[in-house]
Amino acid sequence: DANVFDPESARTVPHHDVTIDGKRIVRVAPTGTQVPAGAEVIEAAGKTLIPGLWDMHAHVSPNDGMLNLAAGVTTVRDLANDIDELIARKKRIEEGTELGTRIVMAGFMDGPGPYQGPTKVLVADEKTGREWVDKYASLGVVQIKLYSSLKPELVAPIAEEAHRKGLRVSGHIPAGLTASEAVKLGYDEIQHANFLVLNFMPDVKDTRTPARFLEPAKRTADLDLSSPEVRAFIQLLQDRHTTLDPTLSIMEGMFLDRAGTMAVGFRAVADRLPVQVRRGFMAGDLPVPPGMDEKYKASWKKMLAFIHQLYAAGIPIEAGTDSLAGFALHRELELDVEAGIPAPEVVRLATLGAARIMGMEKDLGTIRPGKLADVVLIDGDPSQRISDVRKTALTVKDGVIYRPAELYRELGVTP
Repeated sequence: DANVFDPESARTVPHHDVTIDGKRIVRVAPTGTQVPAGAEVIEAAGKTLIPGLWDMHAHVSPNDGMLNLAAGVTTVRDLANDIDELIARKKRIEEGTELGTRIVMAGFMDGPGPYQGPTKVLVADEKTGREWVDKYASLGVVQIKLYSSLKPELVAPIAEEAHRKGLRVSGHIPAGLTASEAVKLGYDEIQHANFLVLNFMPDVKDTRTPARFLEPAKRTADLDLSSPEVRAFIQLLQDRHTTLDPTLSIMEGMFLDRAGTMAVGFRAVADRLPVQVRRGFMAGDLPVPPGMDEKYKASWKKMLAFIHQLYAAGIPIEAGTDSLAGFALHRELELDVEAGIPAPEVVRLATLGAARIMGMEKDLGTIRPGKLADVVLIDGDPSQRISDVRKTALTVKDGVIYRPAELYRELGVTP
């Protein structure tokens, strides 16, 4: 007797029974249909069943699997990790010896130098770049993520090789390039909203340094969203079918968190977390120069307004966190709504939207017969009140039931 959220229509259909057999959904029908003999029955009256959530920007580490499953996240896209460790973890999850989500893998590469990213894949020439794309493809990655120290002249050949292999290309914007230039060179997607606004700050050349955060915090408030430059950028994203992974929950912390006060994005859950985690949320984030506090806050509001403008223009927005597993995804969805994206659309983008971007909508993203049994039972309706997404009553991934209260207790988190 669940109220089933349908991402295709962005509507919730009341009073339906959903039957799962093995890893697949086998039936979705109005409540009252015959229950198969021997079935385990879960009463869902008054609750909402949504497809499993996606976190499109993860760096999977120990305990992330349990935190994500407890939060209703059944699939993550890992955008930078040690590829050998990631493959080993993915194998353990698939074999059932480690609790975790479905993992979609991206291959990470950067250029060598004093600001090089945390990867052993450091590329200084075209030949090496193409070779690593081919190796990554052979390991099962579906996307290549580029980082800030990569030479600008290597973006186009690496993107060409990746596209030849059927892989997406995304990342930070390498130093010396703007977001517009990266898209023209082959980016399918951009990580982090700060790189979007840096497109209009071409004097900030070295995006390997903290300037990539500090300058947007200081100057985004002054961005004219009606300017020809902004309109041209949006048109480019439309023309190139570029998707965006803004990681708003990270940006919120950078612009708004202050030392000695609880991090804005985790205030709703801080009391449930172990004391050492809570303590970390009191550290603040970016340094705030004297007299700039209100400017940082105004920049945050303008960044949200820009995300709404991009959404309204039809640019696909992704739900990715680059932050604490599970809890940060809930905050990300709240911030999407705060940016002016309607709640039903936000639930859609975190389910079917993600599956479509990654070409996995045949198996994931909707609650339909034949789809993989990744579903989340919510004690509320996040399509009406997005914060209800925090009220995870039950998570099913690949037909296996996980009870959030049990997972949280094992991790020292108050259910």
